[in-house]
Amino acid sequence: MENEIKGVIFDWAGTTVDFGCFAPLKVFTEIFKNKGIDITIEEARLPMGMLKIDHVRAILSMPRISQLWSEKFGRDYNDGDVAELYSDFEPSLMKILPNYTDVLDGVLLVCKELRERGIKIGSTTGYTKEMMEVVADGATKQGYTPDCLVTADDVGSGRPYPFMIYRNMQNLGIYPPKCIIKVGDTVSDIKEGVNAGVWSVGVIVGSSEMGLTREEYSQLSDEQKMVLTRKITKTYFDAGADYVINNMAELPALIDEINKGLVPYLLLTPGPLTTTKTVKNAMLRDWCTWDSDYNNIIQKLRTDLINLATANPQNYTTVLMQGSGTFSVESVIGTAIPNNGKLLVLTNGAYGDRIAHIAETLKIQTIVQDSGETAPPDLSKLAKNLKANPDITHVAVVHCETTTGMLNDIEAIGKTVKEFGKIFIVDAMSSFGGIPMDIFNLKIDYLISSANKCVQGVPGFGFTIASKQELEKCKGNARSLSLDLYDQWKGMESGNGKWRYTSPTHVVKAFCQALKELELEGGVEARFKRYAENQKILAEGMKNLKFMPLLESHLQSPIITSFYYPENCNFTFFEFYNFIKNKGYVIYPGKISKAETFRIGNIGNVNRNDILGLLASIEAFLLTQ
Repeated sequence: MENEIKGVIFDWAGTTVDFGCFAPLKVFTEIFKNKGIDITIEEARLPMGMLKIDHVRAILSMPRISQLWSEKFGRDYNDGDVAELYSDFEPSLMKILPNYTDVLDGVLLVCKELRERGIKIGSTTGYTKEMMEVVADGATKQGYTPDCLVTADDVGSGRPYPFMIYRNMQNLGIYPPKCIIKVGDTVSDIKEGVNAGVWSVGVIVGSSEMGLTREEYSQLSDEQKMVLTRKITKTYFDAGADYVINNMAELPALIDEINKGLVPYLLLTPGPLTTTKTVKNAMLRDWCTWDSDYNNIIQKLRTDLINLATANPQNYTTVLMQGSGTFSVESVIGTAIPNNGKLLVLTNGAYGDRIAHIAETLKIQTIVQDSGETAPPDLSKLAKNLKANPDITHVAVVHCETTTGMLNDIEAIGKTVKEFGKIFIVDAMSSFGGIPMDIFNLKIDYLISSANKCVQGVPGFGFTIASKQELEKCKGNARSLSLDLYDQWKGMESGNGKWRYTSPTHVVKAFCQALKELELEGGVEARFKRYAENQKILAEGMKNLKFMPLLESHLQSPIITSFYYPENCNFTFFEFYNFIKNKGYVIYPGKISKAETFRIGNIGNVNRNDILGLLASIEAFLLTQ
């Protein structure tokens, strides 16, 4: 399979052989002592894992050693000194190396299990080819022989360069890097794995970082072992390790854990949704919320959102709000409606109901016009309600009600609302950026959406595009401190993009990248076309598989579609869900109360072939019934 670990590349000394990695230490200390310079065991260990001539150079580069050398010889060390010390090191090591090839506990059993799983075993080392002939011979006699052994002699450079890992990949025929684990016991090992782009794993017991013999380790108390483990774990993670294991026996379980993460699934949901790698990568940099560079990003983002919402931007502003989209909805409901105001909520699903629940929780006078879960709002009833209740000040509706997938006619609703002179609030959570609209033409006073919907960012903040004229009236209205839409707006205006409270910086950067990608796709019109084509292929394919849609086509949005459970079939949703999840697709359970349904979204980084793949997986499921 593409999405599972295919190979493990082990280090040798301190990882699979030579508990504590002691073979080189005595020799390093001796060759320097012969030059009149005493180095400590800790100094000798620090560059462990490197090619041994590079190890000599690294010791000489240490400030204390470099100073001692200058004092002893009246000059800085040079390449000739490195070569001379290494020429002393190599023969001395070769003499003692046969005594340091004992295979570490658990290695043979783990290798047996890896091979049973079809996982190939490679190896890299800081030893030369000649040294490894000795070590590998000793290990083979004990039953340990990896499928591939690469030294720096084979590729020209040692650690932390990644070339020995690359040669293993080539020789073993394993690819891509995400399907490979490098296991080692030194900082150099960890960096080698990081530089190669594979999973980099540090092992603790028997490692050079631990630096103890078996006997010394066995004599430690549990508390001492815990302290040592924490120290080494930090060292590995500081070097960039993805994981740390205590001993080799923990490796198979770690592989299982990594394999779970390697099986990606497409989120066929109304959000959070599947994003592009470039959107995710945008979150890899940290930002300071006070810095002008970041605040300038915020200001541009606010302007870009207005321009996305209308061709007449001069009368609108954008307010960003931390939290999920519901936080932004509550900020509008709790701020825009004054104490003497009254709200009419048009609802035909859970998210319209949520608006009403928010208003009632905030003790706002509220009338709910409920048209049921499968019918659009009744415009004549809306007009009657507005006429019968002249004290209504605001009307709110959800544009795309993802309870069912219904797309409400906000143009017709807005026209009626404005005929009665009311303020129009639209929850466009699952439509903005994916369905063409102009809030100026639609007479929308407050449009609310979220970062993780059709713009295709990630969760963390919502936003409101509001009429400046209406927002100016909201000072002092808010029923919450943190969700005060007016104060959040004024703070961003006066602070040049500064949020009142901690900004979700990484999410903001991902959203900025998502906006760029929306533009590159061709804007909202192009994205709408893709979503609509996705939904058409989905609906037709599901009908062919005998899954009937909940809604009539003229009510259906291009965002998410509800389907009835199939008839004459022993169908359970969670069996169905788990089957197609294992095929790489995640869908939503149904949300309506009067029928058994499930929902499939097609927004996000989803294309025609993804929908066709889903349909093939559903067909495969039906064959099991």
